[in-house]
Amino acid sequence: MSDATSIDITALLARWRNGDRDAEAALFREVYPALRDIARARLRGSNLTLSATELAHETYARLSRSTPIDYRDRGHFFSIAARATRHFVIDYLRTRDNQKRGGRKFFVELDEQTDSAVYDDINLDVDWIAVNDALNALESVDIDSARVVELKFFSGLTTDEIAETLGLSRATVVRNWRFAKAWLADRLDVAH
Repeated sequence: MSDATSIDITALLARWRNGDRDAEAALFREVYPALRDIARARLRGSNLTLSATELAHETYARLSRSTPIDYRDRGHFFSIAARATRHFVIDYLRTRDNQKRGGRKFFVELDEQTDSAVYDDINLDVDWIAVNDALNALESVDIDSARVVELKFFSGLTTDEIAETLGLSRATVVRNWRFAKAWLADRLDVAH
């Protein structure tokens, strides 16, 4: 995601918190295209039958049910958006009764040969419910690593944006990402 937005999202959130209803409408106009772009990227190559518009709309609908006080700034807003997207996808799959657990597909490529591994692409043709269950388990082991995965997988934030959102150093995000990939590979029984 780019910081090059025509309107400062953090400022809109502050205005919304102060009761400015026009700020809520402006926020929607500003973030909805970003949410749709994120959804499009997350759905490309996935086994989901959702459209990017449906995913973005439902994510925003879930976000708008919260009170503006729930959002501190732009990064926090997109962090909560990642969680809302995750929960919607899992609810969608469960409702669709898509409980097949086949394939043992890779969640992430586990090649750690170079330091650029932090930029690994995430394979979206996975068992989303198994990934969600594994993320829930990872949260009890290492909450920061689980948040890094959630932000990479469901929001498309860059490493630097994740560091800013979580209040961590870039190096810590890289370490958490590596730990989470190995932990999830073991949990999901992925061949290394």
